[in-house]
Amino acid sequence: MNRVAQLLPHLPEMLRRDAAGEPPLFPPADPLQYARFVIPGVPGQPWHDPAQFAWTAAFAAAHAEIRGELERFLGQQRVTFRNYVGPILGEKADAGDWHVLYLEYRGQRWDEHCREFPRLMALVDAIPRRAGTVFISRLTPGTHIPRHCGSTNTQLTCHFGIVVPDRVELRVARETRAQPEGRCIVFDDSFEHEVWNHSAAVRYNVFMQFWHPDLSDEEIAAIQRLEELPHIQHVIEQYREGASALAPVRN
Repeated sequence: MNRVAQLLPHLPEMLRRDAAGEPPLFPPADPLQYARFVIPGVPGQPWHDPAQFAWTAAFAAAHAEIRGELERFLGQQRVTFRNYVGPILGEKADAGDWHVLYLEYRGQRWDEHCREFPRLMALVDAIPRRAGTVFISRLTPGTHIPRHCGSTNTQLTCHFGIVVPDRVELRVARETRAQPEGRCIVFDDSFEHEVWNHSAAVRYNVFMQFWHPDLSDEEIAAIQRLEELPHIQHVIEQYREGASALAPVRN
């Protein structure tokens, strides 16, 4: 059963409602899962056990190497981290600062950045069914990223903590967890989530996404074809512009 194909007859009405800001045609079972494009039938679960994804262990084993790459990069004092702004959802820090270093976004790769992180990118490129968004996120002390949702339930999000002080927390749906350093956490960002850095130190984190494990290869291919539709392509281009044209800040 191709759930994406079954959705196609309803797509015009779904897009019309989205453009008009109306409630979705297929409301999710959980009101905290309010992403813009939710495919019915894909299991919704806010938190996922990283052990279910064997590749996460390789990141933990390489933590010291990845941290070393970050420290060398920061020591160069380049103007490369940018203020994060979500052009569609508007998510940004309401206290403190949220900065990002883009490595890849939807097929657009920042080679000059990737060259600085060879060990990290080797592990990223080995992730099965990776969805293509990778950046290093920096949260300054006291930063709060307010509640928001990702755009779709077709992907899962992984955070790998490179430098994580105490008192950094992530809430997904109704559960708040402390972020560990040197390990991956996996969650479904189509659920409402928010982040706090209550500490007096900076947090550095790798953000990665991969296709939901319940999707078949056929469904993934269908989703990728849908992304070429004009309305959805417009959404993608707004995100891409936000990724490449934000004001730079110093490391």
